Amino acid sequence: MKIALFYYDEFSEFEIVLVGLLFKRFDLISIALENREYKSEECQRFCVDQVIQNVDTDSVDLFVIPGGEPAPLVENHELKSFVESLIARNKKVAGICGGAALLAGLGLLKGRKCTGLTSGKNPNMLSYQYFSESIFLDDHVVVDGNIITAQGQAYVEFALELLRQMGVLKTDKEFEEGLKWFKNIR
Repeated sequence: MKIALFYYDEFSEFEIVLVGLLFKRFDLISIALENREYKSEECQRFCVDQVIQNVDTDSVDLFVIPGGEPAPLVENHELKSFVESLIARNKKVAGICGGAALLAGLGLLKGRKCTGLTSGKNPNMLSYQYFSESIFLDDHVVVDGNIITAQGQAYVEFALELLRQMGVLKTDKEFEEGLKWFKNIR
C-alpha cells in the first residue's frame, strides 16, 4: 500500500503527523509540486521524495492533503489533473481542514458531501466560495465515495478513518478503541 502525503508552503504538519505515524509500516512518501524544501506552518522544514509529475497515479493508494492556506493552489492545473486522475482510478483522496478547502477550490467536491475548515460555512470567509457547490456538513470527518474530508481539530479521527478506509482497521470497535487510546479515555 502506497500512501502519499502532499507538501506545500506552510502546510499544517500537525494535521497529518499522526497519519504518518500510523502508516509508517507501509510505503509512505511525500510529494509536492516542486523538488525543494517546504516549511510547515509550525516552521519545520521538509524535503520531498518525489514531485507530482513523476508519480504514477496507479501506484498511489491514498493521497493526503494537509491543511494550510489553499488559495495559492486552487488554480494549479497540474495538481488538479493529478487528483482527478486519482479519483478516476478510484484511489482514496483525503483532505483535512484547508486540504479539504483545496479539494473544493479545485472543483473536486462539486455535489459531494464534505467537511473542512470551519470557515467553509462562514459566508464572510474566502474559503466559503470553494464549498459553494458541495454539500458541506459540520461533522468531524465525512466520507463520500473515495474522498475523505475532515475538520482540522479532528486530526485523530481523520487518521483513524484513513486506517479504516484502507482496511487496516476492520471494525467499528477497533476504531473506537484507537480513538479512546489517543484521547486518553478510559
